[in-house]
Amino acid sequence: MKRTIGFALGALTLLLAGCGDPDAAGEGEQTTAKAGDSTLGAVIGTIDALSIASEVIGNAELEDPFGGAGAYTIFLPRNEAFEDLPEGELERLRSEEGREGVIAILSTHIATGAIAREDLDTALEINGGSLELTSVTDKPILLREVDGQILVGDGDDAPRLTGISKSASNGVVYVIDGFIPPRS
Repeated sequence: MKRTIGFALGALTLLLAGCGDPDAAGEGEQTTAKAGDSTLGAVIGTIDALSIASEVIGNAELEDPFGGAGAYTIFLPRNEAFEDLPEGELERLRSEEGREGVIAILSTHIATGAIAREDLDTALEINGGSLELTSVTDKPILLREVDGQILVGDGDDAPRLTGISKSASNGVVYVIDGFIPPRS
């Protein structure tokens, strides 16, 4: 387990490291391919529905990787998903001991490349409603369109895009209504 977490941290750090400008983010939702002026780290902090994710990322001291020069698409669970975790889990993720858990979660929620909502919709249409994105781990992130909603992951209980997305200078953040289940 420690080897996997260490690998995930190493992969996350290498893939997201770089030099970025962590200035304050612009206001308003963006769903176009136009890059925002702020980094992913700054943008995450401006989305009210991601205040817990932002806090957990900060407590784990992982803000710097989100200031990097690479391009990423991040699917982050909204506050309610964190609040629905089993008793004690959110407190653990907020603690120093929870850093490895935060890294494990983040590594399965990050795809390489910045994919705006319009591009995502087009790719799903072209590919018959199903698409796999390359993640920062060895397991791809599956996206599926089902009954007009986009699900992220396998199964009927996979989280859905909430409609909130925002572009950054180094990627796009999507708010989802749950955690992406591990792929088998």
